[in-house]
Amino acid sequence: MSDPTPTPPVADPAPSAPPVVPDGATPPGTYPEGLGDPGKRALDAERARADQAERDLKALRDKADADAKAAEDAKLSELERAQQTANEARAAADKQLEENQRLRFAFENGVPAAWVNRLQGSTPEELAADWAILQPTLAVQVDPNAPRVPAPVPNPGPQPGPPQTEDDLLYEEIYGSTPK
Repeated sequence: MSDPTPTPPVADPAPSAPPVVPDGATPPGTYPEGLGDPGKRALDAERARADQAERDLKALRDKADADAKAAEDAKLSELERAQQTANEARAAADKQLEENQRLRFAFENGVPAAWVNRLQGSTPEELAADWAILQPTLAVQVDPNAPRVPAPVPNPGPQPGPPQTEDDLLYEEIYGSTPK
């Protein structure tokens, strides 16, 4: 016969794994809710492992790029290598020429040293146009050694006149004004 008492459900002995959080869902140092200390430690370890894996992958890609360039260079003939070196030198010389033009323009036009790197352009005309745009934005530079000029007084009040003689003072006392 059958037993009338129901059997209790059997609990799963294996703990469930924490939910997988996609990259960027929680910033580093934050944890999803309901995650206990073991889960936090596991999440930290996984984040550290992922960071290390990304660094290792970047290092391997850099090494592979360097190896590919070395293999490509080995395939080049001596003439091609010389042409490649000449092209690189020409590009460096052109870049230096542009830099020299920019510095010469800055010197000739009084561009402050702090603003020289802001100039954009490869020809004197382009540099002049850019300087015309930048120049009004400059604050007026005050020479600390220049003599200081006081600001004008808005209402100076009565100004003293030339010294008066005793006769002028007596005349003013009698007639109320100075002689003209």
